[in-house]
Amino acid sequence: MSEQEYTQTVQQCREDLYRFAVRYTADGDSAWDNVQDAFVALWTHREEVKADKAKGWMIRVMYRQLVDQHRRTERFRNIAPELVQEEWYSQHDNFELHDAMQKALDQLPEQHRAILLMKDLEGYQYQEIAQLTGLNVPQVTGILYRARINLKKAYLKLNNIKQHAL
Repeated sequence: MSEQEYTQTVQQCREDLYRFAVRYTADGDSAWDNVQDAFVALWTHREEVKADKAKGWMIRVMYRQLVDQHRRTERFRNIAPELVQEEWYSQHDNFELHDAMQKALDQLPEQHRAILLMKDLEGYQYQEIAQLTGLNVPQVTGILYRARINLKKAYLKLNNIKQHAL
């Protein structure tokens, strides 16, 4: 990948990568940090990555970084809960619906949340998600189904809404 192709790829993918990261982290600053890390990784591996595959490659890098970051945060939260900020949703305090949905998303396992965001918010196809996550298409389909069911349950529970039937 040439320097010009790299610059063009960064300009084309910047907003999509940011949108994916902010939905996963619920923090704009952290999301931009993850996007920048993905750009640095792409620059470092620009000789090996083809320009037409760069966006998927960066999504995969970001996904792995976000999973690692989540695991570190959870580990810290378990070690020193009194040092961890209780409210993680301060960026969206004015939007109660968004806040409630974000809290419900946060209750999902990290893999379920990532696949749900890739499919429903970013519009990736099942095959693309399978390639990015290293799963096969039937696994992605099953995880996505369970993620949607669990998201609905979590949202209804958080808002004290009685659930009749799924």
